[in-house]
Amino acid sequence: MTTSRRDWQLEQMGIRQYQLRRPAALQGEVAMVLPVNLKVILLAELLPPLSSPLMQDILRAMFLSVEQVYCLTPEQAMMVPEDTRCVFWLMGLEQFPDLPAVLAELPVLSTPTLPELAANPEAKRTLWQQICRDEYHFLPQAG
Repeated sequence: MTTSRRDWQLEQMGIRQYQLRRPAALQGEVAMVLPVNLKVILLAELLPPLSSPLMQDILRAMFLSVEQVYCLTPEQAMMVPEDTRCVFWLMGLEQFPDLPAVLAELPVLSTPTLPELAANPEAKRTLWQQICRDEYHFLPQAG
């Protein structure tokens, strides 16, 4: 194993170095700041392109702009601040990620992944029913 000069110097000074096993786990953990006008947090393993025609149509039906939607992976969801009040949209996820109880009580939309949604009229119908059920959470006068 080769060591850099810096590593050698630290070793000579008796400073022990640690290496993170999962450095990606620290990305964004310091403080997650969500947009003030946030209405929907979309959770998906593979984040969908919000610029796709289907997503644009869905957002238009919900009276939302791209800026009002925040996309996260389930791993990042545990960092959502507890004072967040918006709709969670689970896209292609079988279960709700581990979240503080106060967040788990918020409204939830659930759909298959974007490609599956595009190809499935029944899934689109179900999404529309969910949008109608929870519309007071993201319509312009909501908040």
